[in-house]
Amino acid sequence: MFCNLKAVPLAFLALIAATPVLADYPAPKTGGQADDLPILVAHADTRAGIENLQERREAVTEESVSPLTWKVGKASFTLHGLIEAEAALLHPEGGDDDDDLRLSTLQVGLETELTPWLGGHVIGLWEDEAAEPMVVDEAVFSLTSPWPVLDLAPTLHLGRQYLPFGKFESAMISDPLTLELGETHTSAVVLALPGQRWSATIGAFKGSTDNGSEGFDSWVAAMEVTPCEEVTLGASWISDLAESGAELVADETFYRDEVPGWSAFVAIRHGRLGMTAEYLAAVERFAADQVEAGGDLTGARPQAWNLELSWQATEKVLLAGRYEKADDYQADVRRYGATVSCGLCDYALLAVEYLNTRVEGEDPAHALTAQLAVEF
Repeated sequence: MFCNLKAVPLAFLALIAATPVLADYPAPKTGGQADDLPILVAHADTRAGIENLQERREAVTEESVSPLTWKVGKASFTLHGLIEAEAALLHPEGGDDDDDLRLSTLQVGLETELTPWLGGHVIGLWEDEAAEPMVVDEAVFSLTSPWPVLDLAPTLHLGRQYLPFGKFESAMISDPLTLELGETHTSAVVLALPGQRWSATIGAFKGSTDNGSEGFDSWVAAMEVTPCEEVTLGASWISDLAESGAELVADETFYRDEVPGWSAFVAIRHGRLGMTAEYLAAVERFAADQVEAGGDLTGARPQAWNLELSWQATEKVLLAGRYEKADDYQADVRRYGATVSCGLCDYALLAVEYLNTRVEGEDPAHALTAQLAVEF
């Protein structure tokens, strides 16, 4: 398996090199989300939480943001950004209240299309909770095959990116537990086949946990199907769930065997109503010494699920409710709440969220968060 995965970039580059006059080859249409944009603008998955916020803003504003774009010869460069400010009040029953006001997120990105088959993007991210300067969150270049496969345009993404494991779709301010458990961010090579009714991706990357392997020892795969306009189904697999950002392995000296993970989701839209459900879990059990090492891994087989309902009340107001739970992760936490999002203008979104958190053996906690987000 790994030998074939490592050969994918070389084979794809050979395909590109063997094609004459690429600079004049028109970008193929995929019928997917990039029909009215250059094909490479539909790049690999970016940070799910930020994508969810952008989708919420688009749902309650009349027009899409028009980013700043430069044309230099046949190449194009597009600058975009996002700023989030949040005010929060946390009230744990039986404890002291905690309030906060902060600039939570600053994101700046640059998209480029150098030719119809070559492009990429760079995204810088600063988050207040990270307590560090702005970092290069993503740096990816993309190669699109000029030869369609099954009427699709295969695209190879290489660089630091968010892997296609889990969907994490949400209309709330806070990230779902499925994202906290499964979101994976690393340098990888990902081959994508985007289509109108279905899409598939497969990728390989070098794992960071010490399991005795070298080279491209980990992989990920995902598939989505849209049987009709109102329904989307999907599933994904990762060879080692310990590679996610959840930091499940507190002590790598004990970790030798990979623990795969899988996820499945369904999204349904009918008029102004929407429903999303996702389940993400480890396929096998972590060793007892890993659980005893502490951290958010509080059981042998971590899993999480999230259920959300949404209602587009008016053109400028979106309501959403959530119920989610985790087992063997974060002490079997359970959360429920609701979010109201309101479009202030084409560039700005104001949202208010209430979230109730319950952990076994602890008093419930109530959180009220207000968010102002500006996208340009």
